[in-house]
Amino acid sequence: MNNYITFELTDLANKMKGYNMLFNYRMTNLCVKAEPTALMPVTVTLAGTEYNLEEVANIMRPDDFSFDVYPKNENNLKDIIAGIFDVHPEFKMELKTDKAEHEGGEEKQHILYTMPPVDKDRRNLLNDTTKLFHKECQANLDVTYAELQAKLVEPYTKMSLQEIDEAKKAFKKVYDISKDQCDKMLEQKLNEIEEGYQRYLAEDNDLYDEPDNEEEDMEISRDDEIEALFNN
Repeated sequence: MNNYITFELTDLANKMKGYNMLFNYRMTNLCVKAEPTALMPVTVTLAGTEYNLEEVANIMRPDDFSFDVYPKNENNLKDIIAGIFDVHPEFKMELKTDKAEHEGGEEKQHILYTMPPVDKDRRNLLNDTTKLFHKECQANLDVTYAELQAKLVEPYTKMSLQEIDEAKKAFKKVYDISKDQCDKMLEQKLNEIEEGYQRYLAEDNDLYDEPDNEEEDMEISRDDEIEALFNN
């Protein structure tokens, strides 16, 4: 395989990988479980300077559906809450007080974030959004592959039939693998959403018979102790 084809093959693979990585990143921010990557977009502004969340807080994942966020400086607690709320207002927040490690020590506070339940409305929203992101990813794969085919018309005139056949098979293999990965990520996310919905039905039977409201907005959780921080 000549150098030009090798270069184009590598370029195609990198582009396809990038589209799938973006698709995956978008899906992890459609939080059914507590995905660490969902906190990557969070920034916290302190004294006019933006920091990544991990620079100002330690993050623990006690289970599949929650985060514990421990401020490195308790004076930044309010700013950390505001930063996370800007990105994920759907997270349920609960202020927790940690007992002093030794007698005479100070109690500290951290925030427990729990993923919102996947009720019928949220399941529909997550399914529709996931399918939209998948459609965009698939379109990017298709367009990039089609553009490459047009680009290769002229170079193919300088190659033997065997070289052309080998090149076409190599490009098609990269495309097929990337498309398969994209489709599998869609299937996995839809399964995760359905599992979350079944979990909601099992744990919230008291809500099961409530009438559906297709127009209802996603609920934003409130916590009296947290709101008190902003009213002081």
